Amino acid sequence: MRTVRLEGPIIVVTPDPNQVIGDFLGYALSLRNLSGLSPAVEFAERFSPGGHGMRLPDTFVAYRAEEPDDIPEEFGERFAEELERKELWVLTRLWYGRTPESAVVEGDELRHLLDEALRRRRAAYPLRYE
Repeated sequence: MRTVRLEGPIIVVTPDPNQVIGDFLGYALSLRNLSGLSPAVEFAERFSPGGHGMRLPDTFVAYRAEEPDDIPEEFGERFAEELERKELWVLTRLWYGRTPESAVVEGDELRHLLDEALRRRRAAYPLRYE
């Protein structure tokens, strides 16, 4: 399982070679600024097995893959068979003028990473993440 740590305000996940998962966690923790919901409530609604994910136009998208076509081409057939037996989430960073970069994470691990990032942010910034 991946590990989460803070480097200042930046969330770093290991392994995460393109920092896609770390960026996702940062955006997910910022959703409360848009919705007013606590992170725990926000995460339960968005990232549960039946959750609707996250869409930040021209910035980031996170969604549950349900069909082989939901997996970005860069992964080929690597995850196609797993879709039937695993809960897979696609995290894609959208940068204007650059090719999108993605990561695929299993649902249980995704929720673990969200919880761990929230725990570390609360420890570092206790008044902001109550």
